[in-house]
Amino acid sequence: MPKRRIPKPRLPPRFTATEIREVIEQAGTALDWRSLIERLQVDDPRAITQVRQLLKGLLRNGDIKQDHQGAYHAANPASTEDVTLAAVGRDLYAGEYALGVSQRQVLREGDRVQVVIQDGYARVVELLEPSSKPVLGIVRAYGRRPYVEGVGQYRGKVSLIDLPAGVSNGDTVSVNIVGGNLQRLHGVIADIKADQTVAQRAIEAAIGSFDLPHTWPLAVQRAAEELPKRVNKGQYPKRVDLTGLPLVTIDGETAKDFDDAVYAEPLKGRNPGVRLLVAIADVGHYVKPGSVLDDEAQLRGTSVYFPDHVIPMLPEAISNGLCSLRPNEHRLSMVCDMRIDAVGQVAKYDFYEAVIHSHARLTYNQVQHFLDHGTLDADTLDHAAVTASLEELHRTYTILRQAREQRGALDFPVREGALHLEAGAVARITPMERVDAHMLIEEAMILANVCAAMFLEKHSTPGLYRVHEPPDPTKLDDLRQMLAGAGVKLAPGDVAPAVLQSALARLPQHADPWLYGQLALRTLKQAIYTPDNKGHYGLALERYMHFTSPIRRYPDLVVHRAIKAVLSRRAKPAKKVNITAGDALLALGEQCSNHERRAESAGWLVEGWLKCEYLRQFQDETLEGVVAAVLEFGLFVELKGFYVQGLLHISNLGQDYFEFSPRAMALIGERSGRKFRLGDELAVVVRDIDPPQGKIDLLLPGQRESGRRRGGRGTDERSVRDRDRGRGRRR
Repeated sequence: MPKRRIPKPRLPPRFTATEIREVIEQAGTALDWRSLIERLQVDDPRAITQVRQLLKGLLRNGDIKQDHQGAYHAANPASTEDVTLAAVGRDLYAGEYALGVSQRQVLREGDRVQVVIQDGYARVVELLEPSSKPVLGIVRAYGRRPYVEGVGQYRGKVSLIDLPAGVSNGDTVSVNIVGGNLQRLHGVIADIKADQTVAQRAIEAAIGSFDLPHTWPLAVQRAAEELPKRVNKGQYPKRVDLTGLPLVTIDGETAKDFDDAVYAEPLKGRNPGVRLLVAIADVGHYVKPGSVLDDEAQLRGTSVYFPDHVIPMLPEAISNGLCSLRPNEHRLSMVCDMRIDAVGQVAKYDFYEAVIHSHARLTYNQVQHFLDHGTLDADTLDHAAVTASLEELHRTYTILRQAREQRGALDFPVREGALHLEAGAVARITPMERVDAHMLIEEAMILANVCAAMFLEKHSTPGLYRVHEPPDPTKLDDLRQMLAGAGVKLAPGDVAPAVLQSALARLPQHADPWLYGQLALRTLKQAIYTPDNKGHYGLALERYMHFTSPIRRYPDLVVHRAIKAVLSRRAKPAKKVNITAGDALLALGEQCSNHERRAESAGWLVEGWLKCEYLRQFQDETLEGVVAAVLEFGLFVELKGFYVQGLLHISNLGQDYFEFSPRAMALIGERSGRKFRLGDELAVVVRDIDPPQGKIDLLLPGQRESGRRRGGRGTDERSVRDRDRGRGRRR
């Protein structure tokens, strides 16, 4: 008997928000729900649900209005303006209005555009004159109309007037723009990057896309060359002499800019405790406000780190030379000298200028081996004194760690990969381990940063706080729903960090803590620099500043100058010292925050590009993965061992209609009942990879690809950004 063929389910019509808005605008009168549905010719329940969702978005954006009877109206008449777009971090602004994500990706800083201003919202309707800045992108030589697809912030297309000889599909190029519209620009290829390594192409694309300052003006080079090459201790009689103290630096294997050194010793007397010294490179002694060095450092805002490459905030003569706390050399330092009691509270602290002499350049691996086995394999000036300090540093860490847990700071599991490059390409990816040696330094730096904030508050001196505000209530509600699906209840209303950490600790055994940690991270706001103290949610601290990395972060240099101003007034009470304050400090904080986000985005672009390029050798192969995110349009799958995510589009899940269930964090087949849930382990086929865009398309084994494709995401579009949860190289 022949098998009965089951007909495919008829898919409901799909609409865009623009189509619905146009129907309402063209009606010429108010439309109630029934009238709108009739005009759209909708009767399928799934399409009706979609229309309701789109209407909510249109109302939220002010594109349409709803009266007290529930009828829908066109929004108020719009006014138009001609403006030049300005960039603020990753955002583009038309005057005072930020553009939406979709327009931000196809427009650029410097574009002259016409915008419609309507109900406090701006939408670009015409590109009047494109920015003259070249576009960096990838050649797509398909058919008779080759074009360049932008990478980084600009994701639009540039139609090529011609395709020069020697240019191939997939080449990275720079394009001079000669015209265009909102759909695409027009241009000619100015430069080809074909002879570069993958890493070089990725880094140059990131530099061009995010407009990163990366060459030193001649005046800056000369200013750096004029600085002394070494420190003579005798020239600084007023500084505290700590050259005999066994301070050491502890950093990664490849680090060159050693900006902090540490030392610890037990306190004697009736109250047991520890003396902890954190000595920081005294960049402010050499980089004066208003100097060409300072202007360039402020322009850069932060060092930008790529695999095997760094764009420093300060010239290497300073960052890797004069200010780097290299072993066996005298260095000028700003010291935070702390007395810590048995429960991890700072009983006393002070700041002063000093001359130090690092007794060893230690790596995390060396220190961890010492903590595990009791032996230190390293060159030291005074081995016994250094190891005694390391033992006390570890004891201090255990005290501070207990205090951290007591106050309820967030601490999510880490799952990251280290890229190892050979000949400008990834040769292997290894898991990054977070061991006690890392956290020992981390806790010492956090404590010094807290003391910096307390010191400036005590002396009524303005500085830049590192502020991390509580999560958005709406996002918390979403997280509540997701945790409820895993059987964990999160209390309603505002949630203290300790409560959130406790909820994650109650996850059932089958739930992946890392995945739910990522969901929690998505609820958190991004930390910023501002002179207004609003606390640090992630670290569960009432006040926090960045003091410990002035070589690579401009806000730290600002805090150093403020501390120096206090010390100067102490020495000479009548002396006036100029420091940044008021509106200027607020603007500087915003600029530093934007530069930080710019650097992060550039780093993610390069990392995603390199990971995807490495993954190309596994194209069309089946790999193991885990569902890292479930969305209406598909699954993002984390590929095990690669630390990168690809997209398994909903249209490639099989012959069924899949509904998205936010509570269950799953896509559920209407006929089959099959579920794809957060945390599910899946075998997937790597179908298509686009390294410059950081996109990976996946299929299920044995599944034929549908005609509809969407790009996956590499680390340039991470599901989560680092939200200052107190981890990383220095916090």
